[in-house]
This record gives sequence, C-alpha cells and structure tokens, in this order.
Amino acid sequence: MRRILTPLLAAGLLLAPAAHAENTLTPLHFQSQGPLGSLDIAAAQRGFLVYQSVCSGCHSLNALHYRDLEALGFTPDQAAGIASGIKLPDGTAATLDDTFKAPNLPAATFGGALPPDLSDITAERPHGLHYLFAYLTGFATAPADVTLLPGHYYNTAYPGNQPAMPPALKGNDVTYADGTVATTPQEAADVTTFLSWAADPNLTARHQIGLRAVIFLVFLTILAIATKRKIWREKA
Repeated sequence: MRRILTPLLAAGLLLAPAAHAENTLTPLHFQSQGPLGSLDIAAAQRGFLVYQSVCSGCHSLNALHYRDLEALGFTPDQAAGIASGIKLPDGTAATLDDTFKAPNLPAATFGGALPPDLSDITAERPHGLHYLFAYLTGFATAPADVTLLPGHYYNTAYPGNQPAMPPALKGNDVTYADGTVATTPQEAADVTTFLSWAADPNLTARHQIGLRAVIFLVFLTILAIATKRKIWREKA
C-alpha cells in the first residue's frame, strides 16, 4: 500500500503531549478491554501514524473528521496542520471539518474486492481487537496442500484463509517519535488500538462515568440502609 505520510503529520506526532507507553505485546492485551478499560493514548497515536502511512491508501475512515484528532492529544493547530497536508479529490487541502480522505481505488483493484471502511471494524468483527491483530500478523506462506485463488494470499486468521488483501505490514513501515521499535506485531497492535478508538471515541469517558455512577449508587445504598436502621431503632 502506498504511503501518504506528510512532514506535518510527523511533526504533529513529535509535538503532541507525551503519553505513557504501555507494552501490549507481552502478553498481548489491550488497555481498552474490560469494564474499566481506557484508551492507551500513546498506542493510539502510534496507530494513527500506521493507519495514515500504510492503511489509508486503501481503507477509508468515514466516521472520523480531522478535528477528532484533538481527542488523541493533538492541539487544534496540530490537527489543522495534519489536515492541511491532505489533498482532497478537488485539489484543495483538507480542513478540520472534513472527514478522513477516502482512497480512490480503480474498480479492478484486488480483483474487484472492495476494501472495507475501518470506522467500526473492531466492533463489527467477532473478538474484534484480537481478531484484527491476528489478521494483520497472520499472513504466511500457504501450506503445500493449499491452492491459492488468483490474486489471493494466505492468512491463518482470515475465515477461509484466502483474503484478497496482500500483507500490509512489513515492519519498520513507520518511525515512531517515542522511540518504540516498529516491528510488525507492534504496528499491528498500535493500529488496532487506534481503530478501537475510532469505533468508540468516548470509551474512556463512558467507563469513568459508569464507575462514578456505581460508586454513587453504592453510597446511596449504604446511606439508605443506615437511615432505615436508625429509624427502626428509634421506633423500637
């Protein structure tokens, strides 16, 4: 897939507020999972770089606008700078109000198979995060007893094992500003984290509100029980 990384994108990632980097590979886990899960901002920032550099040439993200990058730690000026480095089909530069630029692929690309929009991919696939990671790292040489269809590739995680998409990640496809080594598994984990944010940008806020609500309800329950006991003691 073609790279469309711009200098402004790289500069934006360098200048974005530093986020704590978490090792998601040993063992494989994603910080966003679980009832109290939250977004790993550092991984999501790296994953955006992978998406924009590797994936965006074939896959759209129609649910996101460039202004949404502010939720990933970019300032409005940095997000605007990233958008301005993207040329829209009419030749003008993108703005914060534009959706992520959709690829313009010939109809015959990948034998006519249309690359899916990635806005909700982690929510649409069973075991979304782990499936996507397994898919991105699952390309391999086909076994001797497998005959590949023309224009297809062997993937251990894909249903039927023969997607039309070629291996997207080779390792060292990007250079991370925080010094993280861009191995294929690392890039896969990071772009998976970014796409989990794309599917649910408010996950961290929802979980925080839910936790506060539970704590508040527990407090009210204890208060109600204490009040009931006090009233019945006085009546006795």
